[in-house]
Amino acid sequence: LYGANLSRADLSRAKRINKHHCTPLLLLLDQPGKIRAYKLVNADMEGQYNGGIKYKIGKTVSVDDANTDDTEQCAAGINIATLDWCMKEWKEGYRILIVEFTAPDIAAIPTATDGKFRVHRCKVVGEKDLKEIGLIREGVEQ
Repeated sequence: LYGANLSRADLSRAKRINKHHCTPLLLLLDQPGKIRAYKLVNADMEGQYNGGIKYKIGKTVSVDDANTDDTEQCAAGINIATLDWCMKEWKEGYRILIVEFTAPDIAAIPTATDGKFRVHRCKVVGEKDLKEIGLIREGVEQ
C-alpha cells in the first residue's frame, strides 16, 4: 500500500497498516506549545455538518466525548482541518476560523486522513479572509 491514496478508504477493519506511511499530520503530535489549524463553520458559526457548538473568536470550546479511534475518519469531537481541506469543503456563506490547541488536546488523527482530525478542545483565535485566499472575489460580498 505504500504510496496509495487512502484518504477515502474505510480502514476500520484493516490490519497491519503502518499509519506513519500514510498520515503526514501525525507530526502534530510532536509539536511543542500552541498549534494552529482551521475550523469550517456555517453562517451560524456552527460546524457545517452536525452543528450544536457555537464558535466565537476569543472563546475556548471543548467536548467530553471526542472519539479517539484513529481508524474512524469522521466521528464525535471538534473536527478541525488543514486549510486546503476547509477550502475544498467550503460553500457560500461558510467561514473558516483559525483555532489553537496543543498536542495533548488532539483526540485522533485518522489514519490516511485527507486533512481532517479531531480535538478535545481548542480556542478560536481568528478568521481567515476569504478574499485573500481566493474563495470569494473582490467586490463580491458573502
